[in-house]
Amino acid sequence: MSNLDELSDMDLITRSRAGDDDAFAVLYQRYRLPLYSYIHKLMPTETSQVDDIFQQVWLKAVSSWSRYRDQQKLLAWLCRIAHNLVMDHYRSQARAPMTELSETLASEAPPVHDEMDREAFDEALESATARLSVEQREVLLLRKRGVSFKEIAEIQKTNLNTVLGRMHYAIKNLRGMLAEYL
Repeated sequence: MSNLDELSDMDLITRSRAGDDDAFAVLYQRYRLPLYSYIHKLMPTETSQVDDIFQQVWLKAVSSWSRYRDQQKLLAWLCRIAHNLVMDHYRSQARAPMTELSETLASEAPPVHDEMDREAFDEALESATARLSVEQREVLLLRKRGVSFKEIAEIQKTNLNTVLGRMHYAIKNLRGMLAEYL
């Protein structure tokens, strides 16, 4: 399988479509951790649903390989599928939108003087992040993963200015919630 590790995502998808289970296994290993983490961040209070959504993403991806375009990043495409499945889940639960992760605030270093302060800040950040809107948290999480604003706009099926606004308000909201640490 080490030979397969060197192939591009598109080559692996082509082989997977042709029935090569090893090619799929390589893709799965490449993206399982970031995808699972992404879904978990979208659903921080519903850990029992994360595994189900994770499996649904892979099933949907495999059945939709023919719609994947090589110019896309596979992780962004998988995240779009995950986003849609999570939104469908929340719509079916008739819940208010959930919250996202703030990359910019997470990367800003608070005035922390010892390890206990850092742990308290990390816990407060996680709690504050869970209170953001779904769209804001998703933008921040995707940016943390290196996804461009343009790709996030495609994932969220919205325009670039909306995505930039969501990032701005997410950071503003997190700063307000974490004022005692900043």
